[in-house]
Amino acid sequence: MRYYEDRVFEFNIPAGHSCPNAVKCLVKADRDTGKMTNGPEQEFRCYAAQSERFPSARAARWHNFELIKEHKTVNGIAWLIQHSLPEGASRIRIHGSGDFFNQKYFDAWLAVCQHNQDILFWAFTKSVQFWVNRLDLIPDNLLMQASRGGRQDHLIEEYGLKSATVFRTIEEAKQSGLPIDVNDEYACTNRGSFALVDNFGPDKGGKV
Repeated sequence: MRYYEDRVFEFNIPAGHSCPNAVKCLVKADRDTGKMTNGPEQEFRCYAAQSERFPSARAARWHNFELIKEHKTVNGIAWLIQHSLPEGASRIRIHGSGDFFNQKYFDAWLAVCQHNQDILFWAFTKSVQFWVNRLDLIPDNLLMQASRGGRQDHLIEEYGLKSATVFRTIEEAKQSGLPIDVNDEYACTNRGSFALVDNFGPDKGGKV
């Protein structure tokens, strides 16, 4: 769970269903029933997927996902996102739930960020290749971090990318030597890689 000190908006699409490179956190909620299905190599539960046990959350995220997929071009997707931005927004997290599911969708977000230089955007991704393909095009107002535990972790070291690593307990996170982010402070700044503590680990009593 994240605790923001000021007003932050999120753009969400279905967890798991839109995460082609997720491995260790992979969970999918059935679109109709909300029943959770864990991925075959899952090690910790995706916190975002748990919200989809509620019909309203599922409906909103799938609505976004379907609208995006209806648009066949980068410009079309960018237009859709641009016209969905909240008026007066100054900080937006791309994907409290979900991920960049193809290059075209990633590129559309780049265009939106470039068009809105007065807004700070940040995102976690396991679709590292899409980021790597556009390393020289990332605008200053978009802060990216690779989320470890996916199919493309090897690219993190290869390209020296900022990353986030989930640890089961606070003690394990401390032993890593990484700073622990509890409110996206490190995610939305250029302060380097950081640790996260599993929302469902023993230090959280198995709850968010």
